[in-house]
Amino acid sequence: MTIVRARLKLQGSTERMEDTALVDTGASVTIVDKDVADKIGVTYVKRTLALTTASGHKMEGELAVINRLIVEEEELPYAHLLVLKIPDEVKKMLRSKQLSELAIVGLTTLELLNLMPDTVTGRLKKTDSFMLI
Repeated sequence: MTIVRARLKLQGSTERMEDTALVDTGASVTIVDKDVADKIGVTYVKRTLALTTASGHKMEGELAVINRLIVEEEELPYAHLLVLKIPDEVKKMLRSKQLSELAIVGLTTLELLNLMPDTVTGRLKKTDSFMLI
């Protein structure tokens, strides 16, 4: 299976970070590591969300808003993120694939930016929004 990668920029209230992130085609929400979120400055919205990883691990994070999230030069102002402590074993896997430990991009973020993962090329492609009527 091909790993999909994306250039990701996070602009918080105090700092900005950028790197190449994993696009998780099974994740609905974009995840940012808690240490990163606190360093760049996000606004927590006092809502906790639980998730289950593909390996069956249950995790809990805090929903937050970031000033600007940019994926492949497509900007989403005031984007929602799930902030949690990314486990060390996940960080190790990301490093082994030359991917960022800052964040993992989820599909809801991509849908809002009209981007779609291409598992053949490992890149994102621009698409039109669609709706079933």
